[in-house]
Amino acid sequence: MSSMNITKAILMIPTWILILAIVALGVVQSGKPVNLIDPAGFLFVLVFGIALVMISFPGAEIRQALRDALASPGNETDIKSSAYFWEAAGRSFWIAGVLRSILNFVMFFMSLRTQPIAAPQVIHQGLAQYLLVTLYGILLAVICFIPCWKLALKLLSRPSAPAAEQTATASGRPFWRLGAVVGYVLIASLWVWSWPLHSIELLIAIKPAVFVVLGGMIAMTLFMRGSGPTLSTSFAAMGLIGSLLGIIQMLFGMTEGMEGIPQVAGALAFFLASCLTALLGMALVGAPVEDRAIRTGRIPSPSAFSRAAWYVFPLLALVTLIPLVFQLIQPLITGR
Repeated sequence: MSSMNITKAILMIPTWILILAIVALGVVQSGKPVNLIDPAGFLFVLVFGIALVMISFPGAEIRQALRDALASPGNETDIKSSAYFWEAAGRSFWIAGVLRSILNFVMFFMSLRTQPIAAPQVIHQGLAQYLLVTLYGILLAVICFIPCWKLALKLLSRPSAPAAEQTATASGRPFWRLGAVVGYVLIASLWVWSWPLHSIELLIAIKPAVFVVLGGMIAMTLFMRGSGPTLSTSFAAMGLIGSLLGIIQMLFGMTEGMEGIPQVAGALAFFLASCLTALLGMALVGAPVEDRAIRTGRIPSPSAFSRAAWYVFPLLALVTLIPLVFQLIQPLITGR
């Protein structure tokens, strides 16, 4: 980094402090700031997102992306690689936040089978805490998208180099790098920490949805073999189908009044498990495979279907989940 760039970075520090102070003041005046604090949820999203980045990118590319975000980037190839890295990091935090929220809802509804219904205030506070981790994921994603947008604008402002002068970003390193192994170990540790190991009923309850999503994904991937990376798209498509099956069963259960509550609860569990399985598949398998294909030059960039799977499917799952949850919680509260 040149002395001029260092001086500019130092002069920008007071500006960033002022902006953060204004944002903090707005958050404080919006309500009770203590309600927005969930250390365990934030730790899950942060570590899960970092682990996904470690799975998809080697350490050299991570360091290069950090340098390009802070200093003037190098050639066109470096800018493209770093911009995509920051997009993938934002995608990882976004998926991690939604995934954690859905996992919280799964465990909450399973707990209703063995615990008495709490007061409405306690239930609503718990639901708000479950959605708070998605807020953490969005904030971390936006932080990562800022250098991505910055590098993309720099790339647009530069004249395109001839194809012969562009260096390949191909990396012959094996998929099972040390960083990837560490990333999967971190995710497994987080899952063990978050998942109630004693709840065998939870595994039994989500098993049908897991079979539907995984079986359908394998069938779609085999059918589209040779059409490029399709794992993320297949996971999202089957997650959408499984979610729709759960919603249909919920509607049928609601026609039976209070007697249909067990069917509605089971259908909601099917909906949640379908979303959870699809998100896990995209995050742990689909996205890393496509990231490697881009890094090695087999494909130039993610397809529109993959980006829709990464960004739109989690949003649809979250937006659909909220009214479904309140539809089920309302009769439980009123019948308390």
